[in-house]
Amino acid sequence: MNSINFKGRIVFISLVFGLTALIVLNIKDIYSVLDKILTVLSPILLGCFIAFILNIIVENVEKRLLDRLNSKPLKKLKRPISILLALAFFVLIILLVSRIIIPQISKFIVVFTNEFPDIYKEIINFLAGLSKEFPSIQSKLLASNLDAQEILKKLVSLSTTWAGGILNIINSVFSAIANIVIALIIAIYILASKEGLKSQFTRLFATFVPQHILDRLYYLLKVTDQTFKAFFVGQFLEAIILGVLCSVGLLIFGFPYAFMIGSVVGVTALIPMVGAYLGGLFGFLMILSVNPVRAMAFIVFLIVLQQLEGNLIYTKVVGSSIGLPGIWVFVAIIISGGLFGISGIILGVPIIASIYKILKEYVNKHHDALE
Repeated sequence: MNSINFKGRIVFISLVFGLTALIVLNIKDIYSVLDKILTVLSPILLGCFIAFILNIIVENVEKRLLDRLNSKPLKKLKRPISILLALAFFVLIILLVSRIIIPQISKFIVVFTNEFPDIYKEIINFLAGLSKEFPSIQSKLLASNLDAQEILKKLVSLSTTWAGGILNIINSVFSAIANIVIALIIAIYILASKEGLKSQFTRLFATFVPQHILDRLYYLLKVTDQTFKAFFVGQFLEAIILGVLCSVGLLIFGFPYAFMIGSVVGVTALIPMVGAYLGGLFGFLMILSVNPVRAMAFIVFLIVLQQLEGNLIYTKVVGSSIGLPGIWVFVAIIISGGLFGISGIILGVPIIASIYKILKEYVNKHHDALE
């Protein structure tokens, strides 16, 4: 019996090593196939993600508003009404964001392009003033023959090259619009028939998966669902708080474009922890077109605000709502952001929080059993 178990283990280890070697040797082909699969499935995955976000609104509308209605016709229309309200809220947020960001970005491009030559001269003079203790650096800065208009042309040329040309941009935009439309249709279908889909998958899993595995799977899905909902609601509230604080602070200290910059910082703050700095770059360039010294002061203001917000507000509003200690929020962002970029930064925190909750409960149960 022992020899049979030993042979079985040898076979299993050999299969694992063989499969690993096969994957390593064909990693490029595997990556190419996975990339194509993800490209094809992207509208479906996006639709599921949109459905998850909208479902938070749908559930709240049904529980807190429509469940109180006693009219039978209205009860039958409960789901369509809640979906329409969720879509209306979703569209309203997009419109508000587009009305705030797109016009301001257009204005910023015009202002920055017109003011760039003067800004460039002021920056050189400002740096030269700071480098008085280093005469060689100061003389090189003042002797610089770089033309501001030429720098702009190079920047435009580089951005065009990086984007792959105008045709590629247009193609990407239309492709993105098509994917979003398809994803919205999928999301609406999922929301409209979520009970039926749940029943279908439950029966399918019950047919092929043992019950003890199903119980663990349902537990994992329940924890993940609760964590992701808490994270997105908390992140939304945190972005609003940061945007308001930034706008108020800029107004108090007399910075230009206070409401515009605060709004952009609030929107970009939807990206955990680092999003505010992306909005801060926009604010820095806007203020730079007016006064370089004030632009540097804005960077100091934003760093102080972000540190206070990150340590006092974020860990309370988001970290506590998902049950993840502040230190692990930072670790999740660093690791997931480094591996998967922006999408990793957005989804890394709730994923790590779900794993943290599951491991914490398992360790506590195991510890209690030992005692």
